[in-house]
Amino acid sequence: MPKSTFFRLPEERRARLVHEAIVEFADRTYAEASLSQIARRANIPKGSVYQYFEDKLDLYRWLLTEEAPRLKREFVGKPSMEGDFWTRLEDFVERGMAFLVEHPRLARLSAAAADPTANPEVRGLHKAICEAGLKELRAVLEAGAESSALHAPDLDVATRFVATIIGPGLTDVVLKELGAELHEVLASDSLRKRLGPKRRRALAHQAVHFIRKGLGSEKPRRGKET
Repeated sequence: MPKSTFFRLPEERRARLVHEAIVEFADRTYAEASLSQIARRANIPKGSVYQYFEDKLDLYRWLLTEEAPRLKREFVGKPSMEGDFWTRLEDFVERGMAFLVEHPRLARLSAAAADPTANPEVRGLHKAICEAGLKELRAVLEAGAESSALHAPDLDVATRFVATIIGPGLTDVVLKELGAELHEVLASDSLRKRLGPKRRRALAHQAVHFIRKGLGSEKPRRGKET
């Protein structure tokens, strides 16, 4: 976690350091990333970084578990408790795709860190990042269960089910449609522009429709008796 000296930095200087750290860790693997490069681009002595963080792992962990999730929540917005639950869920999914389009480096950083790794220094972060995402989604689904829009006897199971649909499942659909790998999409402005608001909304609608069919509270209709 950042030391108190980090939070005493002038806002502009602190923001520049965070930005350059995101760029470095997004463009390189953790092993390749360098505090020297971050300090050089932020225009501060390398030794100053150690006044703000214990080491590279401390900075990396904070970016992934605190700063990146905060920036995403700020962009996506807090899920509304007003109106139809399924419309709210659709908005939540669409804003998640919009984040990928408009903040590719943060998306690339999070995607790389969520992949399992043999690096002993960062291995534990994979589970922490995934669990944090599940916790956020569970809170959204809890609202649906409380309003009786969602029928989920086991909310933990339902959360993982939905996460698979709007996470890896939806990502696979997008990548197949764009004909590219995730790292190519995150590195290409032209590819991301193809995932515009109208297309994002259509994909979000389809994903939520599929979820609703599986978890909606509507009772299945019986066929006519003969």
